[in-house]
This record gives sequence, C-alpha cells and structure tokens, in this order.
Amino acid sequence: MEIVLFAVVVVALGAFIYYNRSSKGLDVNNDGKVDAADAKAAVQNVVEGVKATADVNKDGKVDSADVAVVKEKAKTVAKKTTAKAKETVKKSAGRTPKSKA
Repeated sequence: MEIVLFAVVVVALGAFIYYNRSSKGLDVNNDGKVDAADAKAAVQNVVEGVKATADVNKDGKVDSADVAVVKEKAKTVAKKTTAKAKETVKKSAGRTPKSKA
C-alpha cells in the first residue's frame, strides 16, 4: 500500500514539475509574487496538460475513443515485439554453444 501511495505522489509531483516547467521558480502566473493564485495556476497547468496528453485522437475530449486508439497502438507494438522475439529465438536456436576447453 505504501509503495502505491509513493508511486502516486511521485507521478503527481512529476506532472506538477513537467507542466509548470516554463515558470521561473514558484511564481507560476508571473505576477511578481508567490501566493494562492500561483498554486491555482499550477494546478490548472497540470490538469490542462494531462487532458491534452490523454486526448490521443485530438477530438477535444477524453473518452473511450482515446482508449481504443491506445489499445490499437499497444496491440500493434506487441505484435511487432512478439515477432521480433520469435525471430531472435529462432536465430539463437540454430547456433551451437562454444565449448569451454
């Protein structure tokens, strides 16, 4: 349970840093002071960034169509990886190990 919580915190912190990387320090909204408005702006940056990243088919919304696109891409990559692994195994099966003499 602690590992999952730690992973969530690390991912959230990473997203916070990534989507607010253009700001100089903690003054996210660049108004010359650090206050609650900066926290609100930082959270908005994260939410907008995650939504934009999750909208893989670029239709302006995150829905099951995005999941379908990701599923198909993963399926294609898995097929290519499986074919490559089978080819590697086939090649290595034909080799004879060198003797240690």
